Amino acid sequence: MSKKSKDTDFDKKSRLSLFIIICLVIAAATALITYKLAVGSFDGREALINAKRYAEIEQIVADNYIGTADEDSMRSAAAAAMVRALGDKWSYYMTAEEYASYKISSANELAGIGMSIVVNSDGKFEISSVEPGTVAGNAGLLAGQTLVSIDGQSVDGMSITEVQNLIRSKLNLDFNIVVRDENGDDSAVTLACAASYKSPVSYKMIDNNVGYIRIKNFEAGSGDDARAAIDFLVSSGATSFVFDLRDNPGGLFDELTKVLDYLLPDGKLFSTADKDGNTSTVSSDKICLKYKMAVIVNGNTYSAAEFFAVTLQEYNWATIVGEQTSGKSRNQVTIELSNGDAIHISTEKYLTSKGVDLAEVGGVTPNVVIAPDSESESDVQIDAALKAVKS
Repeated sequence: MSKKSKDTDFDKKSRLSLFIIICLVIAAATALITYKLAVGSFDGREALINAKRYAEIEQIVADNYIGTADEDSMRSAAAAAMVRALGDKWSYYMTAEEYASYKISSANELAGIGMSIVVNSDGKFEISSVEPGTVAGNAGLLAGQTLVSIDGQSVDGMSITEVQNLIRSKLNLDFNIVVRDENGDDSAVTLACAASYKSPVSYKMIDNNVGYIRIKNFEAGSGDDARAAIDFLVSSGATSFVFDLRDNPGGLFDELTKVLDYLLPDGKLFSTADKDGNTSTVSSDKICLKYKMAVIVNGNTYSAAEFFAVTLQEYNWATIVGEQTSGKSRNQVTIELSNGDAIHISTEKYLTSKGVDLAEVGGVTPNVVIAPDSESESDVQIDAALKAVKS
């Protein structure tokens, strides 16, 4: 091949690369500018500079990276990093698959494997319970094991919500999970994630007419289910109540309001404030339930579950028993993107009935502070709650 033909080929490749870069810049800039115009904060120069930077990075990777780059994964990772850079642990990015599983979870249609996880004292994701007869139970997973990876993806650096969403994103798929036992030995099992509905509320009568109600979350349906549980126990002769909200990750404040309004007399339940200072207040009516009550909480009691406890506490309606809660008092909305992905982002802060921001004070402080005792034959936190309602 002659030098002229080589130069011609080189010029064509250069022009093609330049054309691709220009197209990418135009596409990215158009998207940014359109968005800026929509929200009323257009700065043409800033948008163009940012769009050019993203396009340059993609082109550098395409031209120089020795491996195979997955452009969709790169873009998703970049989007997720933008949300993480906010420094708000309650805001996060979801792929379309993760968003689909999130919607299932929010409806209390469980796309899971039948186990619950918590963050232990070592910062690891520990299996706290396994339901018999479920996928996890049949596979031999045990409480006390910690998660290492899910479908080949390490869980290090993830939030508990990201781990849960990753599992739920495997709906109707077989996938591998690696767990580590107390001796540090790893084992891998293959599981199938299936969808099913299960009420987050369970209840029973304990210790001479004490109504015990366990609320696992405040997602869809939990409010009506909790009220139904209260009604059943009252009709069965309950003279006091213990609400167990340990490891409750929160949920929907509309569902929480249904329960609090049922329990408390008229007055403010909580209020919200957005970034512009706009506020709104949620109140209860006069109908209430006048029984002795106790609420059990721990460090994995979050958000709406914390407000259940603190509202009853501020009304002097219940004794709070257990450990300091997490201190999550931010409301998030989920905004779907044009490609089916979504951003879960904090938009409001919640204040208690007395105007307290739980994020600032570090959560709810129990009236009776008591840690679990693994050496005790009974649940010492439930014992303390029973003592409180009988005193």
